[in-house]
Amino acid sequence: MQTPKEEMMQLISTCIENQDFQTARECLKIYSNSFGADEFFDSCTLSLLNDNGPRVSLICLDVSASTLEDYLAVEPYKNLEIIDFVGKDYINDLTTYLKTCSSKYLCFLEENQRYEASRIASMVRHLEQIPTLNAVVCTRNHIDSDGEIIAHPDYAYEDTLENKILDGKLLLEYSIHANVNLYGTPSTLVLSVAYAQGLLLSDAHVTPDICAMSLLYQLLLPACIGYLHTPYVSTFLENYRDTSETQLHYEAYIRFLSDNGQLSCNTPAHVSTTSPAPLKEPLARDITFISGTCGGEFFNIKPIAEEASRRGFHVHFTEDRYAKAEIGIYSQHICHPENSKFSVILLHDMAQGSDSWPNLWEVERWNNFDIGILPGRSWAERWTDCSCFYYTHPRSGVYELGYPMSDTIHGEELQKRASELRRELGLKYDYTILYAPSWENDGKEDDFIQALSSLKVNLIIKQACWNFLPEIQANVEEMRKLHEHHYDNVYYIEQEESIMNAIALCDLLVSEESSVMAEAILLNKPSIAVTDWLIPDKTPSRKASVPMDYVIKCHKAELRDTVDAVISHEIPCEEYIKRGWRTFSNAGNCCKDIVDAIEYFTQGADFVSTGDVPDFLSKQVTASRYTRCTMWN
Repeated sequence: MQTPKEEMMQLISTCIENQDFQTARECLKIYSNSFGADEFFDSCTLSLLNDNGPRVSLICLDVSASTLEDYLAVEPYKNLEIIDFVGKDYINDLTTYLKTCSSKYLCFLEENQRYEASRIASMVRHLEQIPTLNAVVCTRNHIDSDGEIIAHPDYAYEDTLENKILDGKLLLEYSIHANVNLYGTPSTLVLSVAYAQGLLLSDAHVTPDICAMSLLYQLLLPACIGYLHTPYVSTFLENYRDTSETQLHYEAYIRFLSDNGQLSCNTPAHVSTTSPAPLKEPLARDITFISGTCGGEFFNIKPIAEEASRRGFHVHFTEDRYAKAEIGIYSQHICHPENSKFSVILLHDMAQGSDSWPNLWEVERWNNFDIGILPGRSWAERWTDCSCFYYTHPRSGVYELGYPMSDTIHGEELQKRASELRRELGLKYDYTILYAPSWENDGKEDDFIQALSSLKVNLIIKQACWNFLPEIQANVEEMRKLHEHHYDNVYYIEQEESIMNAIALCDLLVSEESSVMAEAILLNKPSIAVTDWLIPDKTPSRKASVPMDYVIKCHKAELRDTVDAVISHEIPCEEYIKRGWRTFSNAGNCCKDIVDAIEYFTQGADFVSTGDVPDFLSKQVTASRYTRCTMWN
């Protein structure tokens, strides 16, 4: 027997199938009042609009016949009028068309875009629901040629703009002031024809390369806009081309709008692609490392501190993310560089952003820092792929200077400590497997031991320091109580010990998405990533994200077989390690170059001898794979 809700759902579905749209709409009102605007209500509303929505003019802006054909093959909105604009005279073309247009709404189709099937219906629905709106703008993704998302909608403005009603002039002025395109392209716009017919559009100071942008600006300027944070449009990134001339045309157009009182703002400043000069006035030789005094990041930045101390800098460590500093060096996920007179950002870990690969910068924005340090070639290429976005650019550039910990891998201290640990632990077998997860949760350590304890190998457990998260630390302690002294081949290294000392002891490392798998490459040790182990940094927990190509991947049910294959050399570990070498650069000179950079930028112009060019400047990463994402594309 059906519930009242199920009966209503069946009735509505039948009405839509029979094209009885009026009854379907009336039933949907009753459904919404009784059961709420749930997923079923949402899908039916969109279906009704697709089948029986108001007339929409689809304006094609220099669109090829094949692009239009492909688009119409998947576009479900039926009540469309197709209009072609050819020749980059969009403003005059639209002015002429609007004189006879009988549609209720306008939207646009462009080359180099991918559209969600629900774009038109979803945006029309928003306009229908709020009659005071003149237009709706949605956010967009940026995608590569394979359709992979490189950048999501601009998260920095989500709380401010999501599903809000905005003044068009204020939206444009805010975007220009912040030098970030929050309005998209014509493809992200749906607007009322009645509103557009009341506009006085002008082609003054409009050049062909900014014709789409200038049209969009004029349509938005006086509008009351609904802003949707759902990306119904994705823009394909273009291979790099010089856009300096377009930049000049754009700036001239903004000045024109400002001079005519349509805008009240200046053009944005350029992002520098060359190395700025050092500060005119030196800063105090005082460096604060904002990272804490334990954990992997501490052992990575410690060599920088030692090099800086040798050069006469006063060095401090703090766990206070808000600490004020003369020179601040940051390696955390959440940073406040505004509290430092000069700021340096390093990756928090070598797997950073694996769940948003490759674009960690869209969340952890390097444009707030003075310089950024990358550990190696693969990370430099990743940055290059994303460098078309404004938020990837620190004020004084990005430099491929290496991974500080790499300076220590061949030192006597590491080998000495590894030998001491071997004696202290009393390892009984020749072969050693290290378990070093990013997070301890859901009995992962038990999975590891149950799968491998019957092998004639040493099993070493090295957990990260989790004192700042009591629930994870409790998991660590629970696992240790369960296993310690219950197996004759299971050994524990204390959490405070450097992970490099543990890696130096092992022949094989097992983790999930931790950066220790990259650090193992420094010592030519292979790693296995268990991809269905869970990571509890979200609710619900997510599966491990392992986009890296230098680790062997398996499910937890396959762990024993995979380890057997590694030990028997059935898996070519050397190939994986070789791929990982590109993760690191400049070993042995990393800390020298980083401190050189700090001295160069913070100790004043007099620090640099005439004619001398510090080595680190040659390691600046400037090339961009894609054309810069700007205010007009």
